[in-house]
Amino acid sequence: MRVSLLIVALLALVAGVVASPHHRHHQQHKHSAPSPSISPRGTKVFHRPGQVLRDVRGPEPKDYVDKASLPKSWDWRNISGQNLVTENLNQHIPVYCGSCWAHGSMSSIADRIKIQRKGAWPDINLAIQYILNCGSDSAGSCDGGSAEGAFAFAQNGIPEATCLQYEANDNSCSAINTCRNCVGPPGSGTCFAQKNFTKYYVDQYSDIQGVENIMAEIYARGPVAAGIDATALETYTGGVLTVTQPANIDHIVSIVGWGEENGVKYWIGRNSWGSYWGEGGWFRLIRGVDALGIEDMVSWGTPKKTW
Repeated sequence: MRVSLLIVALLALVAGVVASPHHRHHQQHKHSAPSPSISPRGTKVFHRPGQVLRDVRGPEPKDYVDKASLPKSWDWRNISGQNLVTENLNQHIPVYCGSCWAHGSMSSIADRIKIQRKGAWPDINLAIQYILNCGSDSAGSCDGGSAEGAFAFAQNGIPEATCLQYEANDNSCSAINTCRNCVGPPGSGTCFAQKNFTKYYVDQYSDIQGVENIMAEIYARGPVAAGIDATALETYTGGVLTVTQPANIDHIVSIVGWGEENGVKYWIGRNSWGSYWGEGGWFRLIRGVDALGIEDMVSWGTPKKTW
């Protein structure tokens, strides 16, 4: 009887290890095929089996930009003295939400809109809360998602941020949770769905591999979304980060350019943890060695010009 019970226990243990998705997720190494979806730190993976990861209908910069002519440094925050990126974001207020995938992707789209508009006032910032409300089946939620999923969802249109404030919560998808307005008096007013508002659209999107290809994409069209292992970012306060491990991707940021300091080549990245984090909400990370997996899972989207 004791032998039989021991065999049953061993079989149950083996079955539990094989079946555990948490175990499989944390066995991913930096040279394994990257998953199209990631989880925020400490929460479940958001899987979308069979998701199409690209929609490309035109030439890409990786095919037409002369890589040898790329500048030594490039920073969309300062192009001949002009800032061409949009506002800093914080995914963790008013409560913690694992929506880095939406922040990284939509900040890159907002930046590209600003670039296409040549910095014209006012900036157009997109309603990330709308993606959480209405994109949970295709893009993601506060439990995780993917940049490509957000790009694909935004092909159907995204309101701008004054339509819907970020609540860091997965609300229901409805007219009032797409664009709203409210009337007083203060403390006892009512809110209603706003019918007349502008949507902004993603046209094409894709993943991209290779350091020079990523640089060409950023240089020609604007910032990209990128997966990264956030472990080292949790204690980052400034400077060029040169650590390369760990590299199990669990966070998404955007890359807006690159540079070089004291012989160290680096990426310039924007995070979504507030401007009090890092270098005013930004970071620099050694480039060309796939540090923290940042060159493994990169994607871009292009705005559909409607202005």
